[in-house]
Amino acid sequence: MLQILDTAAMKKKRPRRDAPPSLSAEADAAILRLARLLGRQIARELHDERQQREKRTDASPKSCE
Repeated sequence: MLQILDTAAMKKKRPRRDAPPSLSAEADAAILRLARLLGRQIARELHDERQQREKRTDASPKSCE
């Protein structure tokens, strides 16, 4: 029984969780560049949404006047 469990465990061959996968320098640089671009895109979209909200609140008709 123990031998069957050992064989099943060996078949999985999971990578260690504490060891990051090895990447080439080019792959690492590409990932960092994509992360920066994604961060900029998210910031741009949030900024545009904020500006649109401000325009709507500034342009809304004032019923008090």
